[in-house]
Amino acid sequence: MNKGSVVIIMLLVALCFSCLSDQQKKVQADEQAIKKLEQLDMTSIDRYPLFDNCDEMLTTADCFYEQLHALVQQKLSKGEILIHLARKDSMYLSITVSKEGRITYDSLYKSAPSIDKDYMHELLQKRLNNFPVIKSAQKKSIPVATTYRLPIVFNPVDSLEH
Repeated sequence: MNKGSVVIIMLLVALCFSCLSDQQKKVQADEQAIKKLEQLDMTSIDRYPLFDNCDEMLTTADCFYEQLHALVQQKLSKGEILIHLARKDSMYLSITVSKEGRITYDSLYKSAPSIDKDYMHELLQKRLNNFPVIKSAQKKSIPVATTYRLPIVFNPVDSLEH
């Protein structure tokens, strides 16, 4: 055999052993994706959920929170809420916006001791439904589900100015 044939055979052997099979390529790609996912900060989002009347160019959370508060206030103001308060009190709701943009009431996260949690949770489940569908939050341009804690303040009826 001449030198040229030996070199060609060595190159062919090296080429055969250096090429990855489709399965090996898939495993390698999966490993790289897992590494990138582990490095991704999932505690923050790139864009807050958007209501239709919020400006998409402004990426602050202000419009989202204002609209969500107004919507919850509107739903809670329909009918009386039978709780007895001696002073101004508050509670925190847990609300989720799915990656499809559906808003749902999850739970009563925290409330003042004077507020009956079971009664309020039941009332909130009845009233906080049928929210409009909005644009979901995004992380790396991918829609993601997010959960928010929303404060609600109650004033005793006696203290309201008429």
